[in-house]
Amino acid sequence: MKALKAAVVFVPQAWAGAWLVLILMFAALAGGPWLLVGQQLPLNFAPLLLIFCILLLKLVSHGALYRIALFGKDAVAEGLGFGGLQIARPELRLLLASLIAGAFVMLIAGAIFLVFAISLSLSGLASGYESSLAAVCAIWRRHSGVDYVFIVYILAAILFLIFVALKFVLMPAANIGGRKLVALNALGLSSGNVGRLFIGLMVIVLPFALVCGLAVRQFGHGNAFMWLHSALLVLTIFGLFPLIVGFLASAYRQIMAIRSK
Repeated sequence: MKALKAAVVFVPQAWAGAWLVLILMFAALAGGPWLLVGQQLPLNFAPLLLIFCILLLKLVSHGALYRIALFGKDAVAEGLGFGGLQIARPELRLLLASLIAGAFVMLIAGAIFLVFAISLSLSGLASGYESSLAAVCAIWRRHSGVDYVFIVYILAAILFLIFVALKFVLMPAANIGGRKLVALNALGLSSGNVGRLFIGLMVIVLPFALVCGLAVRQFGHGNAFMWLHSALLVLTIFGLFPLIVGFLASAYRQIMAIRSK
């Protein structure tokens, strides 16, 4: 509850300290695709350039928002740039930690998929289908006999990967707040608090998801779609994004305070 309150309080602070990088991220996400569709960017590598810019702005915005959330008035002393634009060691740590964590999760997902593929092949359930995906779809629709074993495996694998992802949610805050590289050792930060973190994130994300779903259902057609796309981006970048960062930063501070006692 304390972290959720801190998340709400943090939103105007995020606007004040990281307004420029948030605006640039909105411009890239909202304007970039339209420029590509309208062929205003003739370069063949324009889509890759746009993706690179978006990822770079996401990295920079993470660095800015976590500095503001964790250090408050001392954020500038910690390297916060004008309007949230800066690239320094904290951003490099965030990038390296994200790559390491991403590789780790992909390794786990690959192992899970390999075991599933081998088991599916040995069971003979994949025979007669063009691909493993087609076999899985058939199993999911048929769900009889041994099919339940594979269905349970799929559901368990999804839940496990969500659990692993939740174990890494405090990693950005640790890299900024701890002033050192925190990658796989971030797995221990959320020990005993994964459930609370999940509930807190759901409290923040689900209302946004509900609003987006209703808006798309009501206005997601015709000329209104362009304006809807922009409005939802504003809601996500200037609302959801700061709320999540504020929540996770507050949770990180509380956990570190408890461990220091």
